[in-house]
Amino acid sequence: MILDGKSVAEKTYSEIREKIEGMVSLPSLVLLCDEPDSSNKTYMKSIVKQGEKLGINVVIENTGEDPIAQVHRMNSDPSIAGVMIMHPLKNADEKSVLAALDPSKDLEGRTVSNLGGIVNDEEFFAPPTAEAVMEMLFQYDINPKGRDVTIVGRSNTVGKPLALLLLKKGVDATVTVCHSRSRDIAEKTFNSDIVVSAVGIAKFLKREMVRPGSIVIDVGINFLDGKLVGDVDYDEVSQIAAAITPVPGGVGSVTTALLFKHYLKSLERMGRIAR
Repeated sequence: MILDGKSVAEKTYSEIREKIEGMVSLPSLVLLCDEPDSSNKTYMKSIVKQGEKLGINVVIENTGEDPIAQVHRMNSDPSIAGVMIMHPLKNADEKSVLAALDPSKDLEGRTVSNLGGIVNDEEFFAPPTAEAVMEMLFQYDINPKGRDVTIVGRSNTVGKPLALLLLKKGVDATVTVCHSRSRDIAEKTFNSDIVVSAVGIAKFLKREMVRPGSIVIDVGINFLDGKLVGDVDYDEVSQIAAAITPVPGGVGSVTTALLFKHYLKSLERMGRIAR
């Protein structure tokens, strides 16, 4: 089974359209950047384009001489519902800029408050890519309860928060997180019911690393010979996996949709729309 992220994303967009239909003067979503690389430029362009489709103003703002002051201004500005601080910031201390951001406007869930809040179900927002993996499992009725899940990658935007989301009561997965210093990664992935790859290496996950009948979630975004590919050797692994996400059209599509869902939640908290 191919786990189609586009259909999951469209369901989310439909819910958003229904909520904001007829509204005027919607608050903006700001993308704060600093000499963005090509991948960030592409991502920002896709967010702006999707915002236009939804009628949501997405503003790209470059960091100035005092990005922390910029963020403080955004925190108190009622015309801004959410802020994304594009990684990496090359001319500013990114940790300090993130620390200045109000967690209730941190749509990417990157602040310490939001990341730590996942442990106690107190976050305003979880990182949308980690959430997108959970949404894909939920929408396709894949219950991780009691299953062995191996996540390859320990980033703050995917691996670590995803592990916490999978460990929550009611989800109850058994989670292994692998990274560049892990031993016998292939053995761990092969012995798993669900494998999530988020390492950013094209075709990292090979057929021999996956047990037949397992579920494979590809979070990778890589360019190989000018073509967008994931972390999974899709042509090979798709022959034996029970379910697999494609790249493009998989987790990435849902990630962007959930970013706008977070924007919607921010509007609710601001009292602009009913919960």
